[in-house]
Amino acid sequence: MRSEHFHSKNYGGARPGSGRKKIGKTKRLSITLPDERWEHIDHLIESKRVASYADYFRELDESSLTKFLEV
Repeated sequence: MRSEHFHSKNYGGARPGSGRKKIGKTKRLSITLPDERWEHIDHLIESKRVASYADYFRELDESSLTKFLEV
């Protein structure tokens, strides 16, 4: 059977309100850290304490923002 038997013409595509919700603006950057720091971050990801590099740096940003707002 060909694939058009499984899908209608209305299948897929952009729909209002669908998809992952944005949490902010994306900016690409490079960060240079000692190997030990990267190994520590990798361990946190492997042990599922954080989900990803992005998650790690978001949490770091939130905690540092709180620290700076207290001053």
